Amino acid sequence: MYTTLHIKQGSSKAFESIYNQYKDKLYFWLLGKMKSEYWAQELVQQTFVKCWISRENLSEDIEIDIQLFRIARSLMIDQLRKLANERKLAVNAPVITTEEAALQQYQAKETRQEIDKVINTLPEVGQQVFRLSRDYGLTYNEIAKELSISPKTVEYHISRTLSQLRKTLAPVFAIFFRF
Repeated sequence: MYTTLHIKQGSSKAFESIYNQYKDKLYFWLLGKMKSEYWAQELVQQTFVKCWISRENLSEDIEIDIQLFRIARSLMIDQLRKLANERKLAVNAPVITTEEAALQQYQAKETRQEIDKVINTLPEVGQQVFRLSRDYGLTYNEIAKELSISPKTVEYHISRTLSQLRKTLAPVFAIFFRF
């Protein structure tokens, strides 16, 4: 039987065991709350990713299932807030034609490609820091713990990356928004 201590020590077997033991319970609990298979699956994955990334913060005094459900609940609340804000924005948003939507999709794809190009030119640590921050939504402290660097180093890499993105993407935005 694996314990929280095993996970904190980085045992992938312990983590896999806990994942297999609780993924369905979390899924059905989230499905009941979210009423969406997609969001239930997504939040289960996010829960276990956050659990692994922040494993040093797990408490050995609290059962792992309680900690998993706390993480899932927190992520669910965040997601519900995002969805509520998106609905508010959608209600107030102007009607967009098919042509405008296609142009926006094209612009978003082009922008993402440009961002990826810039990110791929960064040193490995800079890439990791930026992706953990933007793709996984981790805080500077969580990133610092995960990569064994100081929060100030994380802040430096994020600042440097954003500065590089501004310089590189300024011409791209100038082209897209001239119309």
